Amino acid sequence: MNLNHAPSVYDSIVESLACSGTASGKFIAVAQQALASCRTVGACNHYSHAIEAAAEAAPPPFCMNHYEEVYQQYSANPRWLAISLMANAQREGQGATDLWTLAACAELQNEQALVKQHAIDESRHAQMYLTLLDLNFPDLVAQSFREEMNVLSPGFSESQQPQPYPDSDYAKNPSIDDFVQMNIAEIRTTFHHLMQRQALQHHCPQKNMFKSLKVLDSLLLDELRHVAYTACLIEEKAASLGEGALVKLYTRRLIDFNRITTEEIGDQVFQ
Repeated sequence: MNLNHAPSVYDSIVESLACSGTASGKFIAVAQQALASCRTVGACNHYSHAIEAAAEAAPPPFCMNHYEEVYQQYSANPRWLAISLMANAQREGQGATDLWTLAACAELQNEQALVKQHAIDESRHAQMYLTLLDLNFPDLVAQSFREEMNVLSPGFSESQQPQPYPDSDYAKNPSIDDFVQMNIAEIRTTFHHLMQRQALQHHCPQKNMFKSLKVLDSLLLDELRHVAYTACLIEEKAASLGEGALVKLYTRRLIDFNRITTEEIGDQVFQ
């Protein structure tokens, strides 16, 4: 099955990125696509101005062609890509517990509900990456080890009430800084998803391709929804900052992510 059969959201992103050209333009394009895909989202003028200024000042390396080329070189190795899927599952599981703690400590009800849903999504994503491992590399991992990896997902659900994890750094009321970092992280994850999607088509058995794409479709939609809701919360809190403060904050955090990304490339890490 060709990736051209993927849903329109994926097609729209690919088309937008093809027209963007620069790393800054690609970063902005994904954020705009996320806002456009969530019809309930209103205008986010402060947010849009901040990401445009930040991306122009600090073009993200994870949006550059060289970054994708390096990833594709590594991902040609099926074992490397399979390990990457396992690492993604672990990261999503840990992210879920961090968000669960953050939700438990959120003072505003709407923020608690949104962050709680994000935690539930990340918990589900941990299992979805393991499903991708099963579909794309069905004979690569011993069954006993594969079953042990199910614990990577904390299994959060809507019926549960968030409780903070002991000694967690996220046991605090979320701030605009937290949502800025989450927003950048979700945009970066979206780029990783797009690269991973292309790589997996070279390894996935034909009989499993449709199921694999369905899982990837769900992951992509969730990532865009996470970009959109954090953008909205940033917009809501922007009024409390002085003029230009949001641009400075977003730029500083984007520079942080750029540095981390550059360091991780040397360790063959793309998460």
